[in-house]
Amino acid sequence: MLKFLNYKIISWIKLANNHRFTVGLAALILVLLIGGFFIFQNYQKSRPLLSDIILNFDPEGPFATLIPRRDGNALVLNIKRVAAYDSFSYQLTYADKNGIDRGAGSLDTWIELKDKGEYEQELLLGTCSQGFTEGKEHCVFDEGVENGTLTLRIRKGLQPYRMLSQWHLQKPDLALGNLTSGDNHFSYKLANAKREDLSLIGFSVVNDLTGAPKLPGDKQILGKVYSLTSPIVRDLAEGSISLELSENPAAGAKLARYTDRANSWEELETKITGSKLEASASGSGIFTVLINKQ
Repeated sequence: MLKFLNYKIISWIKLANNHRFTVGLAALILVLLIGGFFIFQNYQKSRPLLSDIILNFDPEGPFATLIPRRDGNALVLNIKRVAAYDSFSYQLTYADKNGIDRGAGSLDTWIELKDKGEYEQELLLGTCSQGFTEGKEHCVFDEGVENGTLTLRIRKGLQPYRMLSQWHLQKPDLALGNLTSGDNHFSYKLANAKREDLSLIGFSVVNDLTGAPKLPGDKQILGKVYSLTSPIVRDLAEGSISLELSENPAAGAKLARYTDRANSWEELETKITGSKLEASASGSGIFTVLINKQ
């Protein structure tokens, strides 16, 4: 009996020792895995990025719209279709009323997207600093801003992609209701608009896009895509569109308008004169020329 008890005690001790060894080994492996993960992360971050690939236009690629704040002192950047990318950086460049070059953002400062399909951020046309006496923020905004360029870098792994967009900021009342793109190939003329009504809009922005919302399956884009926006609190009234192409379009070409509200493209009754297409639209949106797929 005594021998049996001694045998059991020895077995329990061995079992306990084996259990401690297993737990210790598991803990060691866990520590090594966690440490290896952080080392790999730091190694990835320390590796230099590849050369930028320029995205001129991809109808299924990412794109960005700019929405003006009503006071015209900021633009709201809205980047869409970026769920497949890790992070982005931006730089807004423009000239003030004295012709001095200004800018906002940095192409080397990366903002994590965290699996978001789109991202929104307000970009100030000026600078703000925290007051030391009253604790209030003090802002100085650039005056007379009209034209500029938005440069976006979006990154997937070590590969950055670069997108360029030209934008035109206007006051509809001063423009007498004629809102144009920076290249003057797109215009939106507000119909029967009184100056006092135009002043209520505040500002508008037209910028060209590097991508487009999902197209109808049997259609493709001809020429550029333009976004026309106004402050969210007030949409634009009905107007006439004019879009000029670099060449005469094929038969059946139509001006089309996309809005987030409808989440679809609407083909407009279009008049074609040479390379110029004209139509009427019921407000702001994304505009382009659609043709049948070939």
